[in-house]
Amino acid sequence: MLELLDRKETELLELFSQNDLQRRIKEIAEQINNDFSNEEELYVISILKGAVLFSVDLVKSITIPSQIEFIRLASYGNDENSSGRVKPVDLSLPNLEGKNVLIVEDIIDTGLTMEFLVKYIKAQLKPKNLKIAVLLDKHCARTHHVDVDYVGFPIDNKFVVGYGLDYKGFYRNLPYIGYFPQ
Repeated sequence: MLELLDRKETELLELFSQNDLQRRIKEIAEQINNDFSNEEELYVISILKGAVLFSVDLVKSITIPSQIEFIRLASYGNDENSSGRVKPVDLSLPNLEGKNVLIVEDIIDTGLTMEFLVKYIKAQLKPKNLKIAVLLDKHCARTHHVDVDYVGFPIDNKFVVGYGLDYKGFYRNLPYIGYFPQ
């Protein structure tokens, strides 16, 4: 298989258009607004770098007073597959004890990163409520159990790029999600 970076963007097949993404994100925000309608505030934790575009578009449609925090975890490096280890790069978070927390992630495949983060937040920060919103759920690759509350789109076993998702740091800036044909 050719190195992905050697391929041209024109070889990408569109999986979800910019309009598909924006429509679904608004629907997820409505669900979150309904679920937290009686709550006074929400702490949104965006996992960098991949979830930043999804997080920004999502919080723009959340009507509950919110704070957004960013953390960095790594499990891919420069590969197409998870390394099998989660590397905390920056887990700096405010005191979340007794708070409503929403973790926002770009994609969950094996579930390793999310399992690590949920255990860490529950044990160390003791939130009142902890929910997970993910743009893409690749459940077919799941090796660790994760309960996801809000799913943008389920996907099969494709390596996807665009709208924050990358390959070796590239393709994040695409306004849609695409994949390279095999």
